[in-house]
Amino acid sequence: MRSTAREATAPITSVCYVRAAVGEPQAGVRFVSEIFGLQPVPTHDGEFAFRSDDRYRTVSLGCDEDGGSIGVEVWDDAALLEIGERLRAQGFAAIAASPEQCRRRYVQSALLATDASGNRIDLVTRPTRSGRRYFPTRDAGIVQFHGVGLCSTQPVRDLAFWRLLGADVSDWVGDIAYLRIDDMHHRVALHPSKRNGLLYVAFEVEGLDQIMQNNYFMQDHQIRILQGPGRQAASRQTFLHVEGPGGLVFSYVNGMARYGDRPRPARQFPLTATSLCDWGSECKDVPELTPPTDQEG
Repeated sequence: MRSTAREATAPITSVCYVRAAVGEPQAGVRFVSEIFGLQPVPTHDGEFAFRSDDRYRTVSLGCDEDGGSIGVEVWDDAALLEIGERLRAQGFAAIAASPEQCRRRYVQSALLATDASGNRIDLVTRPTRSGRRYFPTRDAGIVQFHGVGLCSTQPVRDLAFWRLLGADVSDWVGDIAYLRIDDMHHRVALHPSKRNGLLYVAFEVEGLDQIMQNNYFMQDHQIRILQGPGRQAASRQTFLHVEGPGGLVFSYVNGMARYGDRPRPARQFPLTATSLCDWGSECKDVPELTPPTDQEG
């Protein structure tokens, strides 16, 4: 639920899906379902789709003419029209999706937008919900799709893009911007990078016990753990980052702080290992999750 203080200013309500364009999508199906623990769902046009909550799908793997994108739910068509006008006025691309493109995304209407880095953002209304209970392939403790991290080659302009959508910065770690769109600390993180694209996709689990259980499960199945178990200093969120298909980071998360109704200025944390994880876990293999001192070492 969005906080009352933001209802008048934030026309977006959630990050609702990711579509990852991977070179060999079939190779990722076993990981996403049997290893990570999402529920496969029927789809069409060669994509492989998965659920993590009451939405019909939150992850799709495949290669098509649209490429990869993330879906951001908008209140209604009036808000969608307003957002499109805002974006185009500031020089961002925002094109109305065709009926076929909406069908592929399981939404009623959409604007296909692009930020300054070239990341594709689908602004959508009425993403399809499922009338059936979420039933995963294995009990990983996942309760919902939580958020994403994006690689940003133009952080200043990309932040301007998200602010036009109604998002705002909760905190900074170096130049990493944690963006809130509801009462959670953040749903989107912009990571300065030399590349664009989706960096990670995060799924909330029931508690810290499930973070630890999944850590042991990944070790037993020889899945590469990139970082964690750990906890972010700014959001207080515990996490476990593992390597998924096509180098995409899949994360289990829990315990993120709520921003609350009382406004405060965004805090500045230094870009150090303890700011990214105050439990002491470090990431050596993903530049965007590695402090500069570690990169230089």
